[in-house]
Formats: sequence, structure tokens, C-alpha cells
Amino acid sequence: MYNERDVLKRVRGLSQTRLQMWVREGWVSAVAGEQGMAFADIDVARLQLICTLQDEMEVDADLLPTLLSLLDQVYGLRRDLRRMTRAVAAQPEEVRNRILRTLETL
Repeated sequence: MYNERDVLKRVRGLSQTRLQMWVREGWVSAVAGEQGMAFADIDVARLQLICTLQDEMEVDADLLPTLLSLLDQVYGLRRDLRRMTRAVAAQPEEVRNRILRTLETL
């Protein structure tokens, strides 16, 4: 976990004002820690993404909630697909082959 000061050092283009606003808006999660807000690696990556979207790609702030929601959905679908792939891979060969044949007909 990273405290607010660490996050501000790590994320290029991030100010304290932006960080607090994005936490308030729910664009990034923070956990209340002993020394204020605490952030996980995934939160730091998301903050970097938001800075990139706004600063380099010039995505309008009004569009960010929708864009972040869509990205969250894509990441969720990818996670589900990986889980399903592992579940299929754990099946006996006969079952895997039946699944593959079924997929070819869809």
C-alpha cells in the first residue's frame, strides 16, 4: 500500500487536488490508513491511466466516468474469460474436445 505522498511522487502529472477529487468522484479507491489515504498497486495504475487519458490523450473530464466504466467492464470480462479458460483446461481431454467442437458450430 502507498500513502498519498508516495502516490503523488509515483504518478506523473498527479496533484493533491486531482487525487482528492478523483477519490471523491469514485474514479479510484482509497482505504483509510493510519497516515491518511492508502492506495494499492491497482489504484496507482488507475491514477496513471487517468492522468494519461486527461493530459496526453486530452479526454474530457465529463467523458471519464463512462470511459472508466467501460474499461472496468472490459477488464472484468477478461478476468472472467481467463477463469473460464482455466476451468476448461482442467477438464478431461474428451470434455475439452467436445467444448471445442461446440464452439466451432456457434
